[in-house]
Amino acid sequence: MNIELLKKLGNIDQLAGIRETKLLRGRGEDIQLAEFYNAAGLRFSVVPDRCMDLWDLSYKGINLSFQSKNGLTSPQAYSAANGEFAEQWPGGMLVTCGLDNVGGHASEGGIFPTHGRTSHVPAKNFGTNTFWDGDNYVLRAAGEIHQTKMFSRHLSIRRTIETGLNDKVIKLHDVITNFEAEDEPYMLLYHFNFGYPLLSADSRVVTSKATVSPLNDMSHDPGNMMEPVDGRGEELYFYTGLGDRACGVIYNEALELGAYIAWDTKNLPNFLEWKNMKSHDYVLGIEPCNTCGLNRDDATKAGKIAVLPAYSSVENHIELGVLDGLTEIREFVRNL
Repeated sequence: MNIELLKKLGNIDQLAGIRETKLLRGRGEDIQLAEFYNAAGLRFSVVPDRCMDLWDLSYKGINLSFQSKNGLTSPQAYSAANGEFAEQWPGGMLVTCGLDNVGGHASEGGIFPTHGRTSHVPAKNFGTNTFWDGDNYVLRAAGEIHQTKMFSRHLSIRRTIETGLNDKVIKLHDVITNFEAEDEPYMLLYHFNFGYPLLSADSRVVTSKATVSPLNDMSHDPGNMMEPVDGRGEELYFYTGLGDRACGVIYNEALELGAYIAWDTKNLPNFLEWKNMKSHDYVLGIEPCNTCGLNRDDATKAGKIAVLPAYSSVENHIELGVLDGLTEIREFVRNL
């Protein structure tokens, strides 16, 4: 531990810690939050009632995340299968999409709602922990998310989220396991959502080496942002041909601030750029995935759906980091 630092403090909570809270009113009533903060100025919330997803994220008081007009909604408020996705999707810094479907509603062989059911599943065995690891004070949350169906699938995510005393990085580690005796198709997309003021007309998105393909008629200008436009449709770009490790960066030189998503591509070989410049729904998504830009029905027909063998596991390591100042931004981008 850092004894010299501790001599200056009555309690380490002056600089870093985790506060567990609960919402009391509105559509998110009774939702629990684990609120992280540290000495670097990083603040974010983990939502154990929604797959341990990330809700808000700020750095030195500046917001980086997008929150939809729905706000943080209880997973019990609406059924994920009845077409009310747009009525209840909260946004937030991270929404975990899958494990039964990614993309639009699918219906062959069952009901598979838009972006799947996983983000609606509360974690079990959730807990938070803080401890010294050498001179670093570690803040950690861990839990399990099980997506199950009688006579059918049993897929789980064992998730760990952590940061440190002076870190500008959130580390996410997922272990995805198939507990059934049969091989199981699975789809997984990490829906990271950036919002104003990090997102503005001054923002740019750059990536490590990749091949980019537009996925709709609106999509013809990847990486460049604009001011919000009333009624504008969304743009969607599919990135393939990544190396062993991939990275997507959004930076705003006027704000002198940036953020990045970095991940190993062994089990997440692609990603999507979701660019929605519509007024009131102003958001930029960087979305690592094991999918091909199709929903479950179309991916199955195309033979492009991942399969997790019986009683096996895969692991994903993802970093969400902050870039502070023009020098750090330019050096990071130059080294992509």
